[in-house]
Amino acid sequence: MLDHNNRPQKWEVLSSQTRVKDQWIDVRTDKCRAANGDIFDYHVLTYNDWVNVLPFEAETCKLILVDEYRHGIGAPVLGLVGGAVDKEDGLQAEEAARAAALREMREETGFSANNAVLALKSMPNPALQNNWVYTYVAFEATDTGAQAFDERLGEFCLTVKREFVDVLRDISTGNLHMQAMHVAALWSAAQHILKANDLPHSAHKLRDDVRTFLLG
Repeated sequence: MLDHNNRPQKWEVLSSQTRVKDQWIDVRTDKCRAANGDIFDYHVLTYNDWVNVLPFEAETCKLILVDEYRHGIGAPVLGLVGGAVDKEDGLQAEEAARAAALREMREETGFSANNAVLALKSMPNPALQNNWVYTYVAFEATDTGAQAFDERLGEFCLTVKREFVDVLRDISTGNLHMQAMHVAALWSAAQHILKANDLPHSAHKLRDDVRTFLLG
């Protein structure tokens, strides 16, 4: 069934009930009626928006990653700096996401940058979740102090510096497995690096390396 824009019609929500809600998860059940008249229960996960950030060290232009234990898979996983976006009063969604990117970078790696540029806005899983994920690129990141973990939650990140192109190559060859949203973020960042007109001088060689890797 199509709407007036020739897109699939939105379901009608007849009722909604919260099943589980705490600081980490919010699960509700919607009783829905589809365009064909079918009525069914559908579970939705409500989250704050998320953010990923790719910091590049000022001196080396290496990508700063974090190696962190992930309990869902029961193993350490190398990935991007990231976290949840705080709903800060007076900030638009993208502004709040940028602030979160810079905050998470400081907390997880001890590195800081003056700015972060949006490279990608995407939906983590629109079938089940209502949130967005923002990916930022931050050049000329400098080591400004110790990491700041939330030790009540068992948080610990090992900082890992790698050549950006080596990370792309290892993912392409199957030698490195990352969370799916991080993979999308990496390739979007590569496109941003190729096309940006305002890269700092320290990132010009990085752009050349990315162009050689992607285009030969």
